[in-house]
Amino acid sequence: MSARSREAPRPVESAPGYGDVEDALAALARLDLFRDLTEEELDRIAAVASLERIPQDRVVPRAQADDRAFYFVVKGKVAFAEFSPGTVPRGPVNPKKRATPLMQVAKKNVALFDVGDFFANDHVERVKSDDGVKNEAALYTCVPVVLLKLPRKAMDEILASVPKIREAIDVRAEESYYRQSFLKLEGRGEVFDFYLKEGFEYAQAIKIIQTDKCIDCDECVKACEDRHGIARIERFGPQIGLVQFTLNCRTCEDARCITPCNFDAIGYDDRAQEVIVYDNCVGCTLCAKACPHEAIRMVDIVQSEQEGEKARPGTVVAEGEKASKKKKPKRIANKCDHCLGYEDMACISACPTGAIIQIDPRALFRRDGGYIERAERYFDPAPFEQGYSHVARTQGDTLMRILFALAGALVLACTWEYFARKLEPELSLWRWLIGVIEGPAVAKSLVLEYTAVSGMGRWMGYIGAVMMIGSALYTLRLHVPGIRGIGSSKTWFDFHVVFGLAGPMLALLHTDLDIFQWYWVAWLWWAVFIVVITGLVGRFLYTAIPRAELATEKDKRTLDRGIQEVADQWSSLTQSANIIQHFLKAQDKQEQVVPKESSMGLLGLMVYLVVSETRRIRAGYALRFGALGGMKNARLRKTAIKLMARRAAVERRTQILGVARRLLARWRAFHIAVSIVMLLMLIAHSAISIWALGL
Repeated sequence: MSARSREAPRPVESAPGYGDVEDALAALARLDLFRDLTEEELDRIAAVASLERIPQDRVVPRAQADDRAFYFVVKGKVAFAEFSPGTVPRGPVNPKKRATPLMQVAKKNVALFDVGDFFANDHVERVKSDDGVKNEAALYTCVPVVLLKLPRKAMDEILASVPKIREAIDVRAEESYYRQSFLKLEGRGEVFDFYLKEGFEYAQAIKIIQTDKCIDCDECVKACEDRHGIARIERFGPQIGLVQFTLNCRTCEDARCITPCNFDAIGYDDRAQEVIVYDNCVGCTLCAKACPHEAIRMVDIVQSEQEGEKARPGTVVAEGEKASKKKKPKRIANKCDHCLGYEDMACISACPTGAIIQIDPRALFRRDGGYIERAERYFDPAPFEQGYSHVARTQGDTLMRILFALAGALVLACTWEYFARKLEPELSLWRWLIGVIEGPAVAKSLVLEYTAVSGMGRWMGYIGAVMMIGSALYTLRLHVPGIRGIGSSKTWFDFHVVFGLAGPMLALLHTDLDIFQWYWVAWLWWAVFIVVITGLVGRFLYTAIPRAELATEKDKRTLDRGIQEVADQWSSLTQSANIIQHFLKAQDKQEQVVPKESSMGLLGLMVYLVVSETRRIRAGYALRFGALGGMKNARLRKTAIKLMARRAAVERRTQILGVARRLLARWRAFHIAVSIVMLLMLIAHSAISIWALGL
């Protein structure tokens, strides 16, 4: 994959900056709503319109009594959001003070207005949130925007006298209605809010990890460190559903990191379409502080002499060791440049399962403009609930499927031949093949026998051994630098999986199914069996645990909504303490700190499960006969207890899944250790067999 590839190019209107929009007439010419008008009609509208330029992270002023108007977005994006009371910025922003982006300050983002959309500046001041609290509401700018302002009175006159404008406005309003309607469907509002809060609206290139495909090998980070001297990517960024976002540069449209630099040490390369940190960085940290997504880190590097030339900053890292007096560490900004100048991106090429990819956020979140004919795709949660590769049909498993087909055919043919020779020689595939090539008489004269040390049985052993050694080479490749750069990690992993399943099947046939004897060759097959089982179980768990965590999170949100509804009903019937407060107190009593990975083994996990279940039962009784015992409405009390018991069970399930995920690292280490033992035994057995019997 090329470092410069993009899945969905941005429209021209969304480019950063707004200096090329000179006046209202130029703005009208840029908007689809007004492009079909005559020059006379455009001049007439431009005479009553005006331009307003608002920097990023500013609240759009609310209309005063005599200032009601419509605003058309010429450039940038404007969002509408709910804010907790008292959190909406009121005064001017101090440019020298680091400010949190308003999209992250907002409690819930509700709507987004893109280029060509319009809104009125007399929107509501307060809205009732899902938790029953009335929050403040405000419009704010996500990036620098240019707005075309039309006073409401002038707009009404234009709509009445220019039918083409009224028709276009009606279509755009209907599209906006569809967008808002679809955002109210299950899961879409949460996806939309996440999209804005994490700043993906102004990102142009993001890296994601598909957690249902990731095996926690950390090869992406290692490959980045090998190429650049220090890792420029952090795996554990924000997550929604089955998609985890890495912490690395997103090539933001507004590039907030560039402006604070006083030394021109960071800039945007138009040709490369990339934000680049230059060699004259002095380590002032201003760019890192300006980035709201932790994509720039300050690191210590040591410049070394290589063939008389200075090494590129960042190639030699002073990490974990003290630099000599002659090599004084230099502190510089370090960020991902998407492997600019290379044919590929190291992290993506190193991933053995194809779990990490780079994509335009619009393609991932299906932010296609929300047109009526495509509105069902608008912030569809399917990529996060089912897996992006599954929804987009970009699994990248073609090679593995071909290998599975070929290996499966070989194993099936060998299995058929084995049982044919044992039970019914006339059904032998080998006899049929010889008959086709040399004639029926030669085929009939064949004596078909099967033993583990001669003929077909022996060759099954050789082929199976080659497959298992080839499968084990994937593990060696991860730890032997000399072969790490040969081929792609994905190809090696595909062979590892297919050969790791087909090889043991042929080895089983090679033993003539005699695997229950107490000699070391039988032990070899059981070592192979353990490797296969641990690999299959581990791969299943790496896929199943993220999906279980997603299902648990959905259950938690559903139960929280139910508990809130019960709380609202109870609040209308009594003046006593809120039901949620009682529930939270009960939760505090039953929840315990999950043991750390270092102190948690299989036995520890079993003890933890028993203890947590006991505490859950005790907390349930405390709720029933204590906190909720005074609730007069029996039906309401029963519903509340049921919801809270299920909520406690879901919380416990979340903790168990977290422990299980940490234990997977040990499971993988065990799988690798047994694989190495199996490989050594296999090599010894093959060498002895070849020496004793002759090839």
